[in-house]
Amino acid sequence: MVTLKTSWKNVKTKAKVKGRWHDNRHTLITDLAESGAGDETIRDIAGHVSRQMLKHYSHIRMETKRALEAIVERRRRRSQRKENGCPHRSPTLEAAVVGNSEASRQWTG
Repeated sequence: MVTLKTSWKNVKTKAKVKGRWHDNRHTLITDLAESGAGDETIRDIAGHVSRQMLKHYSHIRMETKRALEAIVERRRRRSQRKENGCPHRSPTLEAAVVGNSEASRQWTG
């Protein structure tokens, strides 16, 4: 009979990855938190997750939410600029960054 430890070692070797078996638990709980699963659902699936650990994963959930909101907002602003006929970047700004007006003549948006 093969133990879980031996099986995990063989799987890691064949897949050419490193990591502890316990890392899978953290990954699952993080994925559940980021997907919006409720605390009770996470507790039921993960077993003995403490309130402190749930706070940690809630923090991850909020960071993910803020990052996604920032992406959506950038795309919304970009879309509005395109609708208004404004380029993504200002040629004047581009020239200022490069330090000459050549960039503004070459820039196509």
